Amino acid sequence: MSGSDPKEGKRRGGAPRRLGDILSSVLQKRAWARPMMAAGLQEAWERAAGTRLAGRTRVAQFRDGILTIEVASSTLRYELEAFSGAGLLARLQQDPAAPRVTRLQFRVGSTTA
Repeated sequence: MSGSDPKEGKRRGGAPRRLGDILSSVLQKRAWARPMMAAGLQEAWERAAGTRLAGRTRVAQFRDGILTIEVASSTLRYELEAFSGAGLLARLQQDPAAPRVTRLQFRVGSTTA
């Protein structure tokens, strides 16, 4: 039934584009956004952790809501996991500028960028 549906024959989004162009555009945007997101995560962590703790830790990874923090020593890792982790997570979750963090994970590693 040609002509009975007013939307028939119309394309959404304008002129057709090549798939390669679309993928290239998406990949460029995501690659550009990654450093901005990492900086935002580091800033949110610094607000939640405070200057002193933030100086001995760094954001290592954010994936599927899990924020991984590298710490300077195993002692600090234990302290954060056992005593401070829940409070830090709560502060991150209350920060409107922070992404949605569902869990904190701590690991010993390099705390310099």
